[in-house]
Parts: sequence; C-alpha cells; structure tokens
Amino acid sequence: MSADTFYYGQGRIYLAERDAVTGVPGLQRWVGDVSAFSVKLAVEKVEHKESYSGQRSLVRSFPIGKSATVDMTLHQVDVDNLALALTGNSTSTALGTVSAESLPSALVAGSQVSLANPGVSSVVVTDSTGTPLTLVEGTDYTVDAAFGRITILNVGTYVQPFKVAYSYSARKAVGMFTTGQKNFALRYEGVNLAEGNAPVIVDLYKLAPDPLAELALITTGNDVAGMQITGGVLLDSSKPASGALGQFGSITQVG
Repeated sequence: MSADTFYYGQGRIYLAERDAVTGVPGLQRWVGDVSAFSVKLAVEKVEHKESYSGQRSLVRSFPIGKSATVDMTLHQVDVDNLALALTGNSTSTALGTVSAESLPSALVAGSQVSLANPGVSSVVVTDSTGTPLTLVEGTDYTVDAAFGRITILNVGTYVQPFKVAYSYSARKAVGMFTTGQKNFALRYEGVNLAEGNAPVIVDLYKLAPDPLAELALITTGNDVAGMQITGGVLLDSSKPASGALGQFGSITQVG
C-alpha cells in the first residue's frame, strides 16, 4: 500500500482567450486572487428497472454523455475580470477637456447633476446671458470631483441653462452583455501544502464561462467582495480523442 497522500491547495489561475476561428489560445492572463476553485464532473445515464420481480430492481445503467463544470471565486475586481464576468468589452477613454457642457434647465437650489465625465478638475460654471456670468464655487455650487457631480446651492438671477467647462481624467469601463460568450483555456498552477508544496497543474482546454449571477457592490462582514464565476468545460475537438489526456482537461502532479 502506498503512503497516504492528502491535498490542501493554493495557487494561481491563468486564462487565455481562444481564437474564435482557430481555437488557438492567446496570451495567458493571471486573474489575481482566487479563494475557491473546483471542477465538477458528471455523466448522463440511461437506467432501466425490471418489471418482472416485484422489486423494480435496477438491471441496466450505462452512460450516454459526460460533462464538467468549473466554479471559482475571483476577488480582483478589475476591468479584465469584469469583462469576463459581465460578458462585455472594456473601453478606455483618454484624459480630455470639455468647453461648454449644458446642464438641465430649471435647476433649483439643492439640484444635483452628474457630468458626462467623472474625475473632473478646473471646473468653471457659467450661465447663458449674452455675456456669460461665472458662478462662484462654494457659494453657487459645489463639485464632487471624483464622481463628476455638481450640486447647485444658489440659482440667484442667473440665466439657465448653466454651462460647465472642465478637464477630466483617463478611465476604463466595461459594458454589460456587449459581446458574445468567449471560450478560454484555463491553467491552474498550484501547490499542495499537505505534501510539502508539491506542484500541481490543472489544464482545462476549453472553458465557456457563464455571465456573473451576482455582483455585491455594497458589502458587509469581514471579507472583501468576490465574483462567483461558473462555466462549462467543453470538449476540445482539436485534441485527439484517443490521446492519453483526453479532450477536456488534465491534472498533473509534478515530482
């Protein structure tokens, strides 16, 4: 009998998007901290119970299909991981300036308006008189620079609509459901703490992640938010069906 072998793992997960035409994986990207990662296998079976003994005993059971799924919890909530989770494309906006963005008309004291861009600076608000008057920050309005929000404190005798000139910072954003489902090659490079940090490698050849079911944007408790990602492990027809490591994936113990 061989010596007892146990497993307690930690490690890094890398994803490489597969080319939609050739299926060849691109560059690998580390997805950051992952607190949970599991692979589940299942088979679809046909089962038949006899009808002659009065016992309804199972007399035939054979598989007709197989499937595998992945569950993982990502804690790095960055643009790349959000694009994966939201089935979206990421976009980048360079820093820039706006010369005369119009605010809605009929504003009153206490009205709040979000500018078209966040991360603003050098904000100047003017009115719509023939020779525009400049509103006074702190007296007539305040600015939340990070979010690009203006709060009107006093409309006085100014003529609306107000016009806003400002500079804004560069930013990245991800849209929801702006792209079709993509397939990825997944590689897990882990260590087995129960066996002296022995290396363990998991390769999943073709993973189709599902859209994120829930994103906790307001959190409580004693841990940071995580994104629960699930997906199906698909058969990779580019791998030989008779190959030693199959067409779905493999687990390698090093050493």
